[in-house]
Amino acid sequence: MKEYIFTNGFVLNTKQKKFTEQSVLVRKDRITCIGTLQDCKIQAKSPYEIIDLKKRLLLPAFIDAHTHFVEYAKGRILVNLANCHTIEEICNYLINYREKLSYKPLWILGGGWNRNCLNNPQELSCNLLDAIFPDIPVALMSKDYHSKLCNSLALKIAGINKNTDNPKSGLIEHDKEGNLTGVLYETAGELINSYIIYPEEKVFIQAISETVESIYPLGLVGFNSMESILSRDLMLKTQEQGKKFRFCWHFYPEDYEKVLQEGKKSYEGDEFYKLGGLKLFGDGSLGSQTAAMFENYPAGGNGILRYTDEELYNTMLSAAENGFAATIHAIGNRCVKQVIDCALRLKSSGKFNMLFNRIEHIQAIRKEDIPLLKKAELFASLQPIHIANDVLMIEKHWKDVIEQAYSIKSIITEGISYAFGSDVPIETINPFQGIYSALERHPDNNPALPQFRPEQSISAMEAILGYTIGAAKSSKSEKERGSIETGKLADLIVIEDYRKFPSTFWLTAKSELTMLNGEIVFPEG
Repeated sequence: MKEYIFTNGFVLNTKQKKFTEQSVLVRKDRITCIGTLQDCKIQAKSPYEIIDLKKRLLLPAFIDAHTHFVEYAKGRILVNLANCHTIEEICNYLINYREKLSYKPLWILGGGWNRNCLNNPQELSCNLLDAIFPDIPVALMSKDYHSKLCNSLALKIAGINKNTDNPKSGLIEHDKEGNLTGVLYETAGELINSYIIYPEEKVFIQAISETVESIYPLGLVGFNSMESILSRDLMLKTQEQGKKFRFCWHFYPEDYEKVLQEGKKSYEGDEFYKLGGLKLFGDGSLGSQTAAMFENYPAGGNGILRYTDEELYNTMLSAAENGFAATIHAIGNRCVKQVIDCALRLKSSGKFNMLFNRIEHIQAIRKEDIPLLKKAELFASLQPIHIANDVLMIEKHWKDVIEQAYSIKSIITEGISYAFGSDVPIETINPFQGIYSALERHPDNNPALPQFRPEQSISAMEAILGYTIGAAKSSKSEKERGSIETGKLADLIVIEDYRKFPSTFWLTAKSELTMLNGEIVFPEG
């Protein structure tokens, strides 16, 4: 394998949080030398290629700490309504999708719809889907993945009618006349799952492979993914077919027994695949008004806690006893506090001090709970890109507690370990967009719009660390990657020197070169 020497640029020193003018030698899959150009030439053992950085920056490759990667990949082949902002656009998209089908699928699947952006949200119902797909069952996830829109045939197949009882922590929506709307909230959406028939495996593997190729120009070579075991297996098969990427898989309760039988504990694995934690949904979402809050929503209710305190604690305890960490979705302030309390209780037992539990999202947290978050030693997995799209919903649904929303600076200042991710496909996977959102906090990442809680803005360096060493720590991989150090894996990217430009640089930034495992994967050739 060819050796590479990066020179004539600035290298990120993660420990010192600054850039230094150095050269870096890569041999096989490892960083072998960091020093002067002459140092690197002396250390080289085979023909090497000089890569002139031209005063650009050499960074560790980005890692996304929170994705639903296979769901994202499915967007290439399934319905994707993410860019539809009116009922008319949704109808036109679905009609065009139907007309382009070369065969009659067993189910119409996908998602991306968002009632919060529609003028007449009640029109998005099973009736609309029935008119377009009268003879094929349809199940479409909402943009936030906490609701599912189905047509009447899908509801019928699953045995759901207007008299069906709501499941625990779920809601089957009815209109004013008591008829089904087709919208299933939270656990109610799971009533459909066992009846869904998916496309062939090879179709998904191809979509995953293409999606991996698409993230290389973004400087991404690895990610944490919250998926079913079937999705995990699809990613492993994609790797077996030669596509290189690193991922840490966090598993759902329904796959608990299968994972237990496999014999791995959390954060065991190799350089390309690691087992993560048991992924639990503590509450719902802001968009669906199911995120659990201490305060009521203007429309009524204060969200959904999926577990009682005892249920959550016992679940975390049982997982810990089997060597599994917990990875807990908590968006509302009430759920965040519940997770903190359970983690503190687990910590006080003294039995699981080495356990690495994560809390995901933390979109609302009370000021007094931030020190407790640190005391609980929960790792904060955050997605600043949500700010770009959530401001209007925050002002609408959390108008009395705006000062609690996306307190990223306060969390970092408290000394809490953190990582950044995207929550794709809910948001863009582009880490440069995430960095800009963390820095500037504009709605829609539009510089012309007022900043949302600008006091919570962070520096570019803090944001970069969230996508590099922080994200490596999120899968306990920091000894192998996440920083440019001798002996670590050669996952590297080259970008323009952002210090020369205004912050809007990040809106159009891209990786000039992406290296994974010592191989240049972008640009090709």
